[in-house]
Amino acid sequence: MNPAHPAVLLVEDDASIARFVTLALEGMPLNLVSCASAEQAQSLLQSQPFALLITDLMLPGASGVELIEWLRSSPQAGCSAVVFSAGVRADVALRLEQLQVWGVLRKPVSVAQLVDCVESVLAAQPAGSPAPASVQAAGADVPVDMQVDMPADMPADGGPAAVSSYFGGDAALFHSYRASCLAQLPDDVALGENLLAARDAAALRRLAHNLKSVLRLLGHEQASGLAQTLEQACLASDWAGATDAWRQLGAALLGMLDGAGQRPRRG
Repeated sequence: MNPAHPAVLLVEDDASIARFVTLALEGMPLNLVSCASAEQAQSLLQSQPFALLITDLMLPGASGVELIEWLRSSPQAGCSAVVFSAGVRADVALRLEQLQVWGVLRKPVSVAQLVDCVESVLAAQPAGSPAPASVQAAGADVPVDMQVDMPADMPADGGPAAVSSYFGGDAALFHSYRASCLAQLPDDVALGENLLAARDAAALRRLAHNLKSVLRLLGHEQASGLAQTLEQACLASDWAGATDAWRQLGAALLGMLDGAGQRPRRG
């Protein structure tokens, strides 16, 4: 780490999304620190100064909103905060505005959108300065619920389109990210099976929420749609629907692994 560079804290419980952010911000003059929960983030925020907090909302344990509420009452209250989430309800958006978050980035975002947002926050928020009263995204004043959406014309399962839409045409960056995701998928499939067997709707919803964004970044729109269906079924306590959605999603994930020659062996 370069002590002359500002520190940025990423709070993200999905390893594939955390890897995307790491790759996107690689080469920028900052020190990126990652953790997987609000509780871990609180410990890190108490141990050193950070210029920017980037946090998901749906986390194991305390939520991202609760983390930002804690931050605003802590000695690091001046640390800027950006929410990085697949969706924000209207009531949550209002609370985030009250907490003076800098912006809300909707997963999945492109590398360029993420980099532009971080650059804007760091350029406008010198260490120790207060967060702005209005929420900003990529340097422009916008309402808190103004989110960066995926391209509407994104074709289903389009690797080349994903390279263009999310990775700025950098095929090497896309393939590096894809390789890390494929390495993680066997664990995701095993976790999904275990959560289904345990009927843990909350944890299965969190897994689906994360996979939805990862699969879109990879260009697998149909599989991402299955993840969204699973997330909604878990939220509605529709266990039959959740079971059916997971079976389809699990089969799609295994198909991806088969296509890459990385399907886990049994026994």
